[in-house]
Amino acid sequence: MGNLFIVALACAGALFFYCSMPGQRWLRAPLPARLARCAAAVCVAFSIGLATSAMEPATSLSVVVTTLMASLTVYPFVGALIERTRLRRTAR
Repeated sequence: MGNLFIVALACAGALFFYCSMPGQRWLRAPLPARLARCAAAVCVAFSIGLATSAMEPATSLSVVVTTLMASLTVYPFVGALIERTRLRRTAR
């Protein structure tokens, strides 16, 4: 259960960071940049903190960084799907 929380916090941090970008496609307008990036940093810091208490330091850093990279790769594709469904709804 603890490892799931570590990954969830890392994914939330990546999502906050992604939603603060001007080119994001999840929301109609990006989140306020400073607030969202601070929230992302807090989520990632908590994720690393929890991971280092549960695992070896190198393993924990690897888990968090891999989760961040995977999330930041997947989120634009999910955003494209969200935008596509929005366009289909407005076309009807």
